[in-house]
Amino acid sequence: MTSSSQEAILWVNLSTGHIEVRELAESVRQQFLGGMGLGAQMLYEHIPAHADPLGPDNVLGLVPGLLTGSGLPFSGRWMAVGQSPLTGGWGDANSGGYFGPELRRAGFAGVFVTGIAPEPVYLWVHDGAAELRPAGHLWGQDTVDTQERIRQEVGDNKARVACIGPAGERVSRIAAIINDEGRAAARSGLGAVMGSKRLKAVAVRGTGKVTLHDPERVKQLRQDLTSIFKEPAGWMDRFTVSHTGLIGRVMRRVAGRLPISMPTPQSLVRELNRMYGTCGATDYAAEVGDSPVRNWTGVGYRDFPYGTHSSQLSGDRVIALQRRRYHCASCPLGCGGIIDVPDGPYAGEGTKPEYETLAAFGSLCLNNDLGAIVTLNELCNRAGLDTISLGGVLAFAIECYEAGILTPADTGGLDLRWGHAQAMIDLAQRIVQREGLGDTLADGVWLAAERIGGGAEAFAVHAGGQELPMHDSRLDPGFATAYQAEPTPGRHTISADMYASVYLLPLKYPHRLGQSAPAARRVALVSQYYRALSAAGLCMLGVTASPIPLAEWLNAVTGWSLTDDDLLDIGARIVSLQQAFNVRAGIAPAEVYIHPRAIGNPPLDAGPTAGVTIDLAAQARAFYREMGWDEDTGWPTPERLATLGLGDVASDLYEKGRN
Repeated sequence: MTSSSQEAILWVNLSTGHIEVRELAESVRQQFLGGMGLGAQMLYEHIPAHADPLGPDNVLGLVPGLLTGSGLPFSGRWMAVGQSPLTGGWGDANSGGYFGPELRRAGFAGVFVTGIAPEPVYLWVHDGAAELRPAGHLWGQDTVDTQERIRQEVGDNKARVACIGPAGERVSRIAAIINDEGRAAARSGLGAVMGSKRLKAVAVRGTGKVTLHDPERVKQLRQDLTSIFKEPAGWMDRFTVSHTGLIGRVMRRVAGRLPISMPTPQSLVRELNRMYGTCGATDYAAEVGDSPVRNWTGVGYRDFPYGTHSSQLSGDRVIALQRRRYHCASCPLGCGGIIDVPDGPYAGEGTKPEYETLAAFGSLCLNNDLGAIVTLNELCNRAGLDTISLGGVLAFAIECYEAGILTPADTGGLDLRWGHAQAMIDLAQRIVQREGLGDTLADGVWLAAERIGGGAEAFAVHAGGQELPMHDSRLDPGFATAYQAEPTPGRHTISADMYASVYLLPLKYPHRLGQSAPAARRVALVSQYYRALSAAGLCMLGVTASPIPLAEWLNAVTGWSLTDDDLLDIGARIVSLQQAFNVRAGIAPAEVYIHPRAIGNPPLDAGPTAGVTIDLAAQARAFYREMGWDEDTGWPTPERLATLGLGDVASDLYEKGRN
C-alpha cells in the first residue's frame, strides 16, 4: 500500500477485502476534530438510513482523538463508533490504554470498516500500511490470548491490539471491544458489530511521530499541567479521600438540610483518583444515594448498609489487594491497577474494578463479595462484555426470579437470589456462551424482557435499549436528561448538572452560565463541551481533575486559532449530527423510553432521594430548547443545523421528508 499521512484515514471493505487510504481534509478536522466528532461525520455520510446495525451497511470506526499521541496529559483516548445494535441509533464507546496513540503513530486519524468478511479476519496496521489476515484460528480465544497470539504472529510485542472475545463473536448486543488487556470500549454494544463483521481484532504498530505545530509550546503546556500533579494534596482533600464512607454517612443524615450535591473541587477529584481511581467513591456513593440499589428499588443505608456491605467494596478494600498500578498513555494519574485476591473461592489475579463495575455487580445486585466482583470483572475483560450492561442484566434476572417470572427450570437450576455471588458468575458465563437462559439475556434487558414476557418488562431498567449506568438520576436530575434526551441514551459520562462546576464551565463561560442560568443550560453546555474534549481525545477524569486549557492545547498542536466558544460550537455540531443520525435511522427522540424507576416513579420511601419524582418531559423540552432543537420532537431544527455548517444535513432530514 501507499504510505499515509497523519491526516489520512484507513477505509476497509471486509466483503471485498479492499483497503484504501483516504486523505482527510483539514476543514473536516477543524469542524469535528477527531474521535467521536470525526466518527459522526463519517458515519452520517456512509451509513444509509434504516441500516441493520448487524448488517454489512453498518460502519465501525476506531478513531483516536485529535490530540491523541501528542504527549499532552490525558490525551490517550480513542473511540469506537457505529450504529448501535443495542439502541438502533448512534453508538460510541470510549477507551484508553495505548491503542489510540499507536494508531496515530502508524499514520492514521482513524480506521473505518464496512461489509462482512466471508471468514474471520484481523486487520494488521503498521506504519502507513494495512492488510487483512485470517483469524479463524483466533476465533473462540479470549481477548488476552488473542492479543498475545497476534503479537507473536506479527513479530512485534509492542503491537497494540483492540479485539473482541467470545461474547462479541456470538454477537451479544452488550459486547465490548477490549484493548491492553483491560481497557474497554464497552458501551453501545459495538463489540457485537465487530463480531457480526467477523473482525476479530485490529492490531497496530507505529514508529512515527504525531506532527506538532509548535513543539516547544506543547512541551511547556505539558509541563504546566503535570506540575499540578506534583504538588502535595491539602489536608482537607486527604482527609476527605481517606474517610469517604464516614463523609457519605454524614451527608446522608443531613439530606434535606444541606445540599447533597455540592460543587466538587478539582483538587479533591485529583487526590481521589491519585489514591484509588474511581473505586475510591464506592462506599460514599452508596450512602448518599448515587449508587442504584437492588435494581433501582432499594435504599443504600437500608438495603446495602455500610457496616456489612458498601464498606466491603470501598477504595481501601480494593487497593489493599492491588499488586501494581498502571497508567494509560500520557496520564500523570495512573488510576489503573492489577490486583490479586489471595485466597478464598475467587482467588486469583485481575484488573482492578472501578466504580461502575463495583456498583453494577455490587449494590445493584446486593452483592458485597469483592472477590466475586473481581472475578466478574475479569470475565468481562476476557470475554469482551460491558460490565454496566451485564450488571443490569444480572439484576433484571434476579428480580424476575424473585417475582416467579423465571423459575429454577428456566435458570438451569441456578438460585438467582440477591447477593448470591456464585450464581451471578455462573449466569454470566452462560451469557458469554449463549447457553440456556444466557442466550435469552445476552442481548440486554430490553430484548430479554420481550423474550421472557409475563411482565418481565417491569424489571428491565434501561433507556432507549441501553442499561442505565451507576449514577442515580434521582440525586442529580441532569443525569435523567442525559439518559433520555441525548443521542446516546443511558450514558453517564455525557452530561449532568454536577459536571458543569468540575469542568470549570462557569469560569470558562460566565456569559452563558451566570448565577441564574437554568439547569437545562448547564446540562446542554456540559454536553457540548464533553463532545469537544472527547473528540480531542482527552480523558474525562483528567479534565475533572485539572484545569486543562483545551483550546490552547488544540492550537499549539494544529496551528489553529480556536477559542473556548469555538469548542462549544464544535461540540454542538457533533451532538446535533448524532441526533440527526438517530432521526434518519427512524428513532423519534422525544419518544425514547426510560424506565420510570430512574425518575422516581414510584418514589423511594427513604434515603437522600426519598419522595423525589422528576418531571423529565419538562426537562427534556428545556434541554432541546437550549440545544436549538425542536422542543416537541427533539429534532435538530433546520436553522440550528445551518448555523453549525450542516445545511446539507438539514436538507437530508427535511427536504427529503421524514420517512
